[in-house]
Amino acid sequence: MTAVVNYQPQGHVLNEFHHSDKYGRVIIGPLGSGKTFACIMEIFRQVMMQRPDKKGVRRSRILCVRNTYPELESTTIKDFLEVADKVNFVGNLRRAAPTTWTAEGALPDETTFKAEIIFMAFDSADDQKKARGLQLSGVWFNELKELSKANMDIVLGRIGRYPNKEDCPDRKKFFIADSNAPARDHWLAKMAFDEYTPDYKFFIQPPGLLKTSKGWEPNPRAENRNSLDSDYYTLNTASRKESWIRANLCNEFINSIDGRPVHPDFVETTHVQEIEINPSLPLTIGIDFGRTPACAIAQKQEDGRWFILDEICTEKTGALEFGRILKKHLNQEDYRDLPYEAIGDPAGNAMAQTDDKTPFMMLKQSGIKAIPAPTNDFEERITVLDELLIKLVDGQPAVVVHPRCKTLVRGLAGEYHFRRIRVVGEEKFQDKPDKGPTSHVCEALHYGLLGAGEGVLTKRRRTLDPELERAMSDFRKTRRYYE
Repeated sequence: MTAVVNYQPQGHVLNEFHHSDKYGRVIIGPLGSGKTFACIMEIFRQVMMQRPDKKGVRRSRILCVRNTYPELESTTIKDFLEVADKVNFVGNLRRAAPTTWTAEGALPDETTFKAEIIFMAFDSADDQKKARGLQLSGVWFNELKELSKANMDIVLGRIGRYPNKEDCPDRKKFFIADSNAPARDHWLAKMAFDEYTPDYKFFIQPPGLLKTSKGWEPNPRAENRNSLDSDYYTLNTASRKESWIRANLCNEFINSIDGRPVHPDFVETTHVQEIEINPSLPLTIGIDFGRTPACAIAQKQEDGRWFILDEICTEKTGALEFGRILKKHLNQEDYRDLPYEAIGDPAGNAMAQTDDKTPFMMLKQSGIKAIPAPTNDFEERITVLDELLIKLVDGQPAVVVHPRCKTLVRGLAGEYHFRRIRVVGEEKFQDKPDKGPTSHVCEALHYGLLGAGEGVLTKRRRTLDPELERAMSDFRKTRRYYE
């Protein structure tokens, strides 16, 4: 066998995938992103990195899994053989069930390797039965989202059984997987975003396309671009539904809720990133009132980008108690010395039926000075955020949300939505979104952005609206009053 040569991962995420030491690694990316090639190359690497047994032989038995046999034959096996040929990894394919590829050879350290690569699908219960009897070193799940969690678990239970522990006590074991982006409520997405397994790591590649004010545009940060034609992604949008484009080309985890997202341009894989608090910048806190008050804590960066750092979501909490919760939160070390401006729903100026104090008064009583946003007009609120979601600043999204803002992310990803109206022959939705668990923090973010001036800027670009001018004049007066 000639050594594997000239493989350089084309992208930061692909490179991290190969260098990770996690037991389970899942790479999720758009079409054409190089994830399948990377997984096959990782199989070859694992074969040569297996621990040698007492005889100096590195023995591996790796299972490659696809959901159906037609796709296993037409895609998985075909891709595997093409990559093996490309990098000159010589082996023999045996078509008897199960289809198996074998290879062996000498390595520079005077050890040898022997590899069995088994290909299986899960079309029937018989396939599951066969899988339960396998002794494996590792597994590759090709297009993992198309498999059930139960089938995945069956196979995972067979890893680490080969080679024999007596002959190779420190044998390596692993699983890898690739997938296009699943729906947000798919079991794979829940594993990636909502659950934490210390031995697993998910590698989310950049989207191939970005939605901008000009329409669909190639992402300059997309991986594996050198292997693709420059128009690969734009050509693939032809005659495709937007949902397909977002999932397969933009790497979006689309929410499958029956309705229309309030903010359809929010892309979890683009707009959710690990971000740091800037100790030299003030905070902007958007607040929504009611019996489920919530707030979004943000910072506007020097380049104009917005970092959404944190959220507070409550249930059955009055404004006074919510103010105390927020005050305590702001006294944490990360926020303690930072100035802030709190901006709430203007409806919070109304007196409560059971009290002669407004929510703003109650916040002040708790030690939180807050002012009303210039407007709570629904269209104005959502437009402010929508325009920021499709805006790039030096190639980076103008809005970035920290992963800890789980409720906000769920809402922006689609749980905050317009309910579908059942009308025969056409698609219609309600005029106002459902008020659910995620709506309050989303609207809190609206108020924060509006109060920070984003609403003025966006609307002035569209038209010099006399009503807006009056609203902003009132807002300035209100700001002085509350200060």
